[in-house]
Amino acid sequence: MSCGQSCRSLGSLLLLLGGNLAVLVKIHENSINGTEGQSVLLRVSYRYHSDPQYPVKIVWDSGNMQDNLVTCSVLKCSLGAGGVPGICSAQIFYHPTYRNRIKLFPENGSLLLSDLRPSDSGVYSVTFQVSHQTFHINLTVHEEHHSTTEHPRESFLSHYYIIGICSSVCLLLLFLLFCCIRHRGAARQQQKRIIKQQQVSSVEESHMESTVVMDMATIYTRVGDSLEQSRQRPTPEVVYTSLSSPGPPQQDTGLYHLLV
Repeated sequence: MSCGQSCRSLGSLLLLLGGNLAVLVKIHENSINGTEGQSVLLRVSYRYHSDPQYPVKIVWDSGNMQDNLVTCSVLKCSLGAGGVPGICSAQIFYHPTYRNRIKLFPENGSLLLSDLRPSDSGVYSVTFQVSHQTFHINLTVHEEHHSTTEHPRESFLSHYYIIGICSSVCLLLLFLLFCCIRHRGAARQQQKRIIKQQQVSSVEESHMESTVVMDMATIYTRVGDSLEQSRQRPTPEVVYTSLSSPGPPQQDTGLYHLLV
């Protein structure tokens, strides 16, 4: 083998190694749990080990479908310390089935899934085609539990509304009870007044009856007394007697009537 051929082979090997080490990829979690109806982030990050060779192609796939889930071509990025991408310009293509539920961030390659469904559970893989590196993340979507997923503020407000409604109902019942007791008290007072009036009327009627009886008895007594007195009074008797008046003996003597 000539020197020229050896140099060309070594250069090709270095170029291949440089291409493989041009992008360093990191997966933060191999397994992630999500909740139905919520969102989850499949976290990935990468940095350039050397001068980047654009475009950098990032592809996300799902074990539940045959076509690519997301295809992203990073056209250019501003690099920070350690070759970490800053602001990037990219072309992103989403699968129509997930168009409204997924979003890819070209600055780090992470994938956001929203409005999770149980059918979203499965293995997701991301491939950086510059370095031909593929990484896998297992996603498990759990069914929603209202008791555990309820927002604290919403729970507080719901409890507050329940307490307010119960308090209003209790106040209404107390008001109705007060009105009922007051109505019964007024009815009893009215009944007592009627009874007292009836008693007073009865006393007055009995007094009048006794007065009438007494008056009649008095009348009868007076009439009886009068009759008795009239009966006890002696009837006048006519007594005949002869009276002589002193005078000359030649005058006539006669009979005179004396009523006793």
